[in-house]
Amino acid sequence: MELPNELIIKFISDFCVCRFKDTNHAPEAKPHYYVNVPVCDNSSLLLCIITSQIEKKYGYYSRVSQKALKSLINVDNKSLPILSKDSVIDCNNAELFNKTELLKRVDPKFAFKVDERNIPHFLKLKIIEAIKNSPQIKPYIKKMLKTSDFL
Repeated sequence: MELPNELIIKFISDFCVCRFKDTNHAPEAKPHYYVNVPVCDNSSLLLCIITSQIEKKYGYYSRVSQKALKSLINVDNKSLPILSKDSVIDCNNAELFNKTELLKRVDPKFAFKVDERNIPHFLKLKIIEAIKNSPQIKPYIKKMLKTSDFL
């Protein structure tokens, strides 16, 4: 049984990997994986995209900000079994969404899915650290990170 997208989004609050098609991406683009990072505001989600375009991400941040390279986290199917190829979590591009706003970004023709809830502890810590150290993330977002549960 498929639950409505709004119901799934409403009850996400912990680390997980979700998948959805973003209406801001090209119409031919496939749904992407995102890591949800817990924040103190229960009405919001902080999402970091996971992409298999590793060289493209490293190339971009090499040109834009050497410090930002440290906020790219390499992952594979050993750390996240749902991945079919080596990928990178872009913690420089963590987007904070009000849950209602996020629903508008989810293409209604595709389901919003939570594909993985068992994120390894070491990976949670790496993601939090990468967001905190990213020169791209605004200080108010860094202050919203819910870190006490993971230390």
